[in-house]
Amino acid sequence: MARLSTYNVDTDVSKTDLLIGTDSSSGTKNFPLQSIAEFLNESSLLNVNGQVIYKFEASTNTPSAGTFVISGGGSSGSNLNSISHLIFHHLNSNQNNIAQYLNYFNGLFVMLTQTDDQNTFALYSATVSSNTANQTDFYLSFIEGNGVITGDKYYALSYSPKGQTDKTFISNEISFNANSPVTINHNLNKFPSVTTVDTTGAHIIGDVQHINANSFKITFNVPFSAKVYAN
Repeated sequence: MARLSTYNVDTDVSKTDLLIGTDSSSGTKNFPLQSIAEFLNESSLLNVNGQVIYKFEASTNTPSAGTFVISGGGSSGSNLNSISHLIFHHLNSNQNNIAQYLNYFNGLFVMLTQTDDQNTFALYSATVSSNTANQTDFYLSFIEGNGVITGDKYYALSYSPKGQTDKTFISNEISFNANSPVTINHNLNKFPSVTTVDTTGAHIIGDVQHINANSFKITFNVPFSAKVYAN
């Protein structure tokens, strides 16, 4: 075999090009670039934008490691827009336990995309719960998408920011007294930025003291009426 440095450089790489390497069980072989790409798509060895890879198992209600199922044993060919409950095993296609990450999707918009055909996809809003030792339930509301789900195909599960808006709070009109704090219960589960706008449209700056992630007190040194905005 000639020295590697003596071979010409391929300036037109294609999916049918071959790489030479060692198969772990049968020695030296050629590996098509397309096969390598397909393996990486299905193995979860690469983490792209937080997506995780699972294989869909049809006609069973219990997922095995690296797979997900439709609750009730949904079949291959089911329309993506008809799916409302998926069950994911805690082990992904790389056999890593990602139970905590699956719970992260609770309350978010999620994308389910067939790895070898990105025209087959669905966007859902998700409610997530882990009711057993090794699986997580995704209760889904279909938003948009295309196609059907196919048995033994691999799918990428990922977060989608599309349509996901930050929570905001707007109070009713409040009559503030000078130097008298008013408690605002916004229930946003965060420490928001606060804006106060009086009845003339002017932005009035007050003293804000956060009580916790769901409420704060606001105080002004003059009396007036206004609405309080938190986001």
